[in-house]
Amino acid sequence: MNMKKRLLAPAALALMAAELVSGTAGAQTASQAPDTSDERPLIAERVTVIGQRATYAPPTASAGTREPVSILEIPHSISVITRQRIEDQNMAAIEDALSQVTGVSVSPWDTTTSQYRARGGILDLSYDGIAAFSTGGQPQFDLAMYDRVEVLRGPAALFRGSGNPAGSVDLMRKRGRETAGISAAVQAGSWENYRGELDVGGPLTQSGRLRSRLVIAGQDRNFFHDRTRLRKGLGYGVLDFDLTQNTVLSVSAAYQEDKTDSPSMGLPAYLDGRFLDAGRSTHVYPGWNAYQYATDEYAIDLTHETSGGWVLRARAITGAQDYAYQDAYPITGVNPDTLTATYMRRAWDVEVARQALDAYVSGPVPLFGQTHHLTFGLSSQLYEWNQVGIPTAQFPNVSIFNPDVIPAPTLTYTTGSAGETQQSGAYAQARISIAEPFKLILGGRVSDFENRSRSIPPGTPTDWRTTTRETGQVSPYVGAVYYLRPNITAYASYSDIFIPQSARQVTGETLEPRIGLQYEIGLKGRFFNDGLSAALSVFESREENRSLADTANPGFFLPAGEIEVRGWEFEIVGNPAENLDLSLGYSNLNTEYTVHPTLAGQIASPFEPEHTVKLYARYQLTAPGFERFFAAGGLQYSSGIVGTGVAGVRQQDAFTVVNLQGGLRLTKATTLSVSVNNVLDKTYWARVGGLNSYNTYGEPRSVMLALRGAF
Repeated sequence: MNMKKRLLAPAALALMAAELVSGTAGAQTASQAPDTSDERPLIAERVTVIGQRATYAPPTASAGTREPVSILEIPHSISVITRQRIEDQNMAAIEDALSQVTGVSVSPWDTTTSQYRARGGILDLSYDGIAAFSTGGQPQFDLAMYDRVEVLRGPAALFRGSGNPAGSVDLMRKRGRETAGISAAVQAGSWENYRGELDVGGPLTQSGRLRSRLVIAGQDRNFFHDRTRLRKGLGYGVLDFDLTQNTVLSVSAAYQEDKTDSPSMGLPAYLDGRFLDAGRSTHVYPGWNAYQYATDEYAIDLTHETSGGWVLRARAITGAQDYAYQDAYPITGVNPDTLTATYMRRAWDVEVARQALDAYVSGPVPLFGQTHHLTFGLSSQLYEWNQVGIPTAQFPNVSIFNPDVIPAPTLTYTTGSAGETQQSGAYAQARISIAEPFKLILGGRVSDFENRSRSIPPGTPTDWRTTTRETGQVSPYVGAVYYLRPNITAYASYSDIFIPQSARQVTGETLEPRIGLQYEIGLKGRFFNDGLSAALSVFESREENRSLADTANPGFFLPAGEIEVRGWEFEIVGNPAENLDLSLGYSNLNTEYTVHPTLAGQIASPFEPEHTVKLYARYQLTAPGFERFFAAGGLQYSSGIVGTGVAGVRQQDAFTVVNLQGGLRLTKATTLSVSVNNVLDKTYWARVGGLNSYNTYGEPRSVMLALRGAF
């Protein structure tokens, strides 16, 4: 065995430095950096690998670009959760994937949904590279529908326009199968957690020009807290058709239903600020609470590649989500003597629709003895919503252990509202090869943005009122990549932050847009025959005008002055040794109000810990007689959070959660595994909320049995 194959993954960063000094990276010199400028796009690289595990560290990604680019040439922090890893860890929801990503914090919301944060803000979402206005808060499609999840940390304004400084999560859907096949999985776990997946497809014509895929997934589960039950069903289908040798048309459709009975928004706290003295199974919501969602999505993608290596691509997505909810929840803290609180009752029926279009051309331009890459594109998004509801009602002095005394509402709607958010823009990016080892990336976007709202029946109708309008907003971008060795790059980037706001001050004025910038520098490397990726990054960003609730005037907001976010991260992912898959990440994050009348010096994002460590490793045993077995495990360390609690009174201190997994390969393509999460049964708060809710326990020890096979 090659000596490099025996190195452990923590040595990868040291190896990066050692190769710079010794020049052992290979026969090429630093001035002979591999030129990826004329690499053909992925649509021309249909490769089927049989009998070999896919890597956790893909060589390319498209987050922060349009066409796939070498990870080494993206001057940002990028993490990819591959399909292989999704299946190895039996991930079912986007929360499962993001909880494994370096620098990302997942905050439970209401059993059905979560919030996703990084670098002091909430992550945005994209679907196949097309930006969405959604930032979580609604159920997303089951992970069975996606091939991989790409996460870019830091602003992504160049291609998405308005967006949070935290970064963007890009969910990349599965495409038609190149060869006929079926894969399936069934799972059963603690608290009656049952799940099944089926993925079937292949060529529909002898020539293979028409390829298909059908994915079905369903889940029925209870939770460690009483009463709550979630049922989910997904159907997804896609057809890929080669119109010509260089032109591919892809169409897809997806539909999913989610229903949650008696969801939990965590626990309230005592009026004096302390955590409620109650066990993890405690549930303080009426049994008639219910959330129901129906989500559909239709997409079309047309891609053409010219003989000169240029790609012309147009993508469109339309989708809708209809959801209804009725619930009652505490709006005050709990009286420690009577164990009662005041509850609020509400009910809403909401319809959300979105349409998005993105079209671009991208390709190589030979000039001055070098090959450069240019990308030009246009994009637009429309997000519409309307909702009807009933007046809220308060119920004082309700025992938190008997919330069913609150009657379910009669669904006679009396209020209504509607809104639209539109964004359009033009963008351009140039990846310029200054010299073979040095690439300069320049880009810019011009965006128009408008937000408007009105009242609709059964309320009193009103005319549209524009709450936000921005035109000609310019978002610049600069990045640089230098090949220190053929497999190691150093990079630096500058990116812009621009987020229009509709929140109003008590004076009636709309808050100015959130603006800011981020600087990032780092090193990236690929080792062990491209089987392992390592990255180290340092970043700093500044932001102005983030909205804060005006406590003196409820319902209104104030600008937050200036916020500074700084930190550093490292990540090692891939195969550092034969039969070993590894993911190790560390994040250091500091967020602070630097300019504010009362908050200066305080933490700006208290839901994100200062230090996190995330580890997962899977080893295929090789000892005689044990070749069919594998062992895996991981841990997640957090230095603790305050959330919306009170430091020293209601906060979560540092904690570590340990997970273990083992399995047996029954046949070449069938595996039986058992996972034990939170092996030590650590009691901790996954989210620290306010006095009334969102103090949410982390999941206790649980067991999952899974059977996966391919045919």
